[in-house]
Amino acid sequence: MSRVMAVRRPAPGAGARPRLDLQFLQRFLQIQKVLFPSWSSQNSLIFLTLLCVALLEQLVIYQVGLIPSQYFGVLGNKDLDGFKTLTFLAVMLIVLESMLKSFDQFTCNLLYVSWRKGLTEHLHRLYFRGRVYYTLNVLQDNIDNP
Repeated sequence: MSRVMAVRRPAPGAGARPRLDLQFLQRFLQIQKVLFPSWSSQNSLIFLTLLCVALLEQLVIYQVGLIPSQYFGVLGNKDLDGFKTLTFLAVMLIVLESMLKSFDQFTCNLLYVSWRKGLTEHLHRLYFRGRVYYTLNVLQDNIDNP
């Protein structure tokens, strides 16, 4: 038994693919103005902090990657004090990496909440400017829940 399935047609304009054009660039820059209102704003400072933490995290990861080759020298020379020092350094770098990773995630989440708050407040300002909400709620029948 075969079933005949109805073919859904895309909504008008739904088939158009997004393009990287001038309109995209203008909209992207408008959003950047909302996300980063000034260089000294909280969002900008959080973003710069996140960038510095991410770079420091990569530096620590690089240093952790160098430790195994240093163990070959210490173990080859049978240097117990060097082994203890190198193990202590490895443990400290791993602890530092885990702390940086946690701070990175915390800062990332803080920035996400801050950006979302700023975008929501911006959209609310646009919505309540000059009776737009009245026009959408009362005069437009085709919009269900603006």
